[in-house]
Amino acid sequence: MADSKTSDRRGFLKIVGTAGGVGLSAISGCTSIWMGGSGDSGGGEYPPMQFASQQHRIAREMATHTATDRASLIDAVGVPEATIWIPNTATIDMTGVVGVPIAPNVTIASDRLLNDAEGGMIKTDGYDKGVFINDTSGCRITGLRLKGPRMDYFEPWQDGKDEEDYAALGFSLEGQTAIVDHCEVAGWTFAGIALGAASKQTRGWIHHNSMHHNQMNHLGYPMELYNGLHLIEWNYFDHNRHSIAGFGYPSNGYEARFNVVGPNAILHAFDMHYLGENLDELGKSGLGMSGGEFVNIHHNVFELTSYPAFSIQGIPQQYVRFCNNWSADTPDERSGKSNGVALFPESVDVRIKDNTYGPNAIEPGRQRLREIEPQLVESQNASSENPPSATPTPMDLDGLLSSASNGNQTTDSVAEFP
Repeated sequence: MADSKTSDRRGFLKIVGTAGGVGLSAISGCTSIWMGGSGDSGGGEYPPMQFASQQHRIAREMATHTATDRASLIDAVGVPEATIWIPNTATIDMTGVVGVPIAPNVTIASDRLLNDAEGGMIKTDGYDKGVFINDTSGCRITGLRLKGPRMDYFEPWQDGKDEEDYAALGFSLEGQTAIVDHCEVAGWTFAGIALGAASKQTRGWIHHNSMHHNQMNHLGYPMELYNGLHLIEWNYFDHNRHSIAGFGYPSNGYEARFNVVGPNAILHAFDMHYLGENLDELGKSGLGMSGGEFVNIHHNVFELTSYPAFSIQGIPQQYVRFCNNWSADTPDERSGKSNGVALFPESVDVRIKDNTYGPNAIEPGRQRLREIEPQLVESQNASSENPPSATPTPMDLDGLLSSASNGNQTTDSVAEFP
């Protein structure tokens, strides 16, 4: 479904989208999965489902710096290789601050979901276009609450303003690599995090987060994937306009697996736009229908029924896969069936198979994720001789993303878990 004012959205995204491997652990073990939790969204038959891992977390004693206010945080993120601890009791207000540079290989950490802690908070009450920016080697953000200025759904033009006037962006991560894990990301009218840029192919790992109430009309994402390849797993999403938004560059692709999307939807949950929509007024510059490199969506639970789970709006360089998911959506009376995917051109290599539909799919899907996680941990830990680094040092993400970019695979990298 297309929004009104799409040309205004294109103009704004053209500005922010053209601005100019991290050591990733295996899927962490010692995982706890529970329902609900402080700050998580609800609404519907099933409560929020929060995933958390205790391995490869940052502890306070690992930190090289402690930040409890704006000044100390700004100073600390400018130190290369710093590990910055924000105490659970701290709320750091960044309102009015834009473009704070994050030095190479910095980790910003707190203790959300460790020992029942909520985690320290970084917030803004302003509509600032990128509070922090990392455009060097890499960055990790872990165990924090990242809060934007507005949680409600609203239409900017109701106030006689453009979406740019209300577009708050938290972290612009344009370096080689980015990790965001165990965070709560809520209230961002544009996006909590944006990964990559036109000439910057950031590789991202977004896992074990609760991302909700990012829902201003025409924007409203927890994450905007501008460029690069990304792995998105073990997250809970709800009350977002789109939970994953892909921009459409030919080198822009993602694998989304083991996530739960709640029932409260503004539009479809995951997508990949076509580049011409965002950059060149519907193809006038010749960028045309490029719709990323690939999209691989598998083993996710989609509880929304009012909109499709996924929309592919352009033509990817490789393929689209939507397989082995559980969707509450019921068959469409007009078409006789529902496959959870909408708006893809006929020439796209789209494979849709082995999905389960209807309200009775949700609890089995949730239960299957509970079973998959420890099996996946065991298999991956057995194949790893050395424990991975908890800090973001430049490495290659190919090990995590190799299956996602393999067009010969029928579904995903965990075919042993049908």
